[in-house]
Amino acid sequence: MSTPVAVDPDRCPRCAGRFTCGAAGPAPCDCFTLTIDPGVLADLRERYFGCLCLACLRELSDAPSAGQTSGPV
Repeated sequence: MSTPVAVDPDRCPRCAGRFTCGAAGPAPCDCFTLTIDPGVLADLRERYFGCLCLACLRELSDAPSAGQTSGPV
């Protein structure tokens, strides 16, 4: 098992793009609208620390293995 990669909390740990996580905001975060395969989520949690940007999550949710689980990464 590898150690999750930590980066600037205002940058996506996958693409290094700037974004603001809305999970702690007053409205539900946009990531809650996506469906991502449970295996992909497990892999992301092992590889990265913190949230991924919506663009990366959309890309992953559109992958052929996208399936049943939604929620923040």
